Order: sequence, then structure tokens, then C-alpha cells
Amino acid sequence: MTIPAQTPPVGSTDGEMARIGHVADLNKPWEDVLRYAVRSVYPKDAVIPHQKTRGMYYLSRGSVGIFYTSSCGRERLTLCIEPGCLFNEARTLAGYNPEGRFVCTSESEIWRFPENLLEDAAFIRDHPVQIANLLRSMGIKMLIHYTFLADMGTGRHEIHLCRFILSLARKNNSQSAFPCHMTQQEVADLLGIHRATLARALQRLKQHGVISSFTARKVQISDWNLLLSLASR
Repeated sequence: MTIPAQTPPVGSTDGEMARIGHVADLNKPWEDVLRYAVRSVYPKDAVIPHQKTRGMYYLSRGSVGIFYTSSCGRERLTLCIEPGCLFNEARTLAGYNPEGRFVCTSESEIWRFPENLLEDAAFIRDHPVQIANLLRSMGIKMLIHYTFLADMGTGRHEIHLCRFILSLARKNNSQSAFPCHMTQQEVADLLGIHRATLARALQRLKQHGVISSFTARKVQISDWNLLLSLASR
């Protein structure tokens, strides 16, 4: 249900995925070549041993959070992977191993492709659809991270939060009420702020009438125009 006399935005772009931190169904064509991969099922909270079992992963069921550690030692959530997506492809191609963890945020079915698969000329020649899809999805992820970095350099915490809420609304067909599916701690981690800082920013948005609720089950937008104004600063 939308607010009368206010026009919510419609549509969403890949760049906006940065602000909600989720990707899904980017690599469905890879389901056709799972015969090259090894299947594993991990319980919730399991850390995928990507340093020991190197390679590129495909998530067919569940959800995985990608966490990286900064130079100051702080770990932060950078992306949430949902079914239909590859991950660890950049590390596999580059041979570079930054500090990071892949954590299953629910029970997950994951397929691991061998690390040398993308160096196999025969595989590349015989599967152009999958290779083209991989290049496109890596481009999308690059744009997601560029957008995320650009956002972090501008605006106050409330501005970042408004951009997050706006992008989340667009993902939910521009409804005024929708689920977040993330805890406040997870949102704080994604935005790179302390949970107490997030709580204060949410309180200010409520006081100004931008939103009336923000929980994992329900986000309620009260003033679309003000939300759009703040998010565009």
C-alpha cells in the first residue's frame, strides 16, 4: 500500500544492489555445468574452508555472507549471496587471497568448481554461455562495490540509511511496507557502522516522519518525498 499523493520510485538497477547488499540469480546458466563441480551441504554458521578447498563456488540453496577484514582488523559484511550465484570467482582468477570469510547464514547447498577450470581452454570454448554470464556477473559485482564505496564517502549515517531503505523498497516493487529480512546488526555491519549508531539514525528518521517501523519483519515508509530528498543528498 502506497501513500496517497506521493509517487514512489519504480524499478531498480544493479547498482542499487550495493545499498541492500544482496545478489541473487546472477549465474543460473552454471546449473547446466554442475557436473564439473563437487556438491557439499553446510549447516548454518559454517565457515566455508575456501583456503583448503580452493575453487569457484555456486550456491544452489541457502545463503552466504561474504566478510572481509580491513587493515585495522575490523571485519565487515560486504555482500550477501543468495541462490543462483557464483562466488570466490575473483580470488580464483586472480590468485589473490585477501583476509575474508564466507559464512553460511542458513543451511546451504554449495557446488565447488576446480580452481583451474577457468584456465581450461576446452571448457571455455565449449561453454561460451557460462563464460559470458560469468563476465557479466563480475561486472555487476564491480559496479556494486564501486557504488558502495562512493556512497560511503558522502553524507551522514541517516543519508546512507535512507539510500538503503529506498533501494530495499525498489526491490520490493516500491511498496510502502515490506520485510527487511535482515537484523539491525546485519544492517549495521553492511553499512559499516555500530549498531548503536544505526539505532540513533533510525530514531531520527522516525522523529522526522520518514519511517514508522524498521524491523526484520517490517519496514514502513511514512513519507516517500522526504525519503527521496534525503537519499539524493
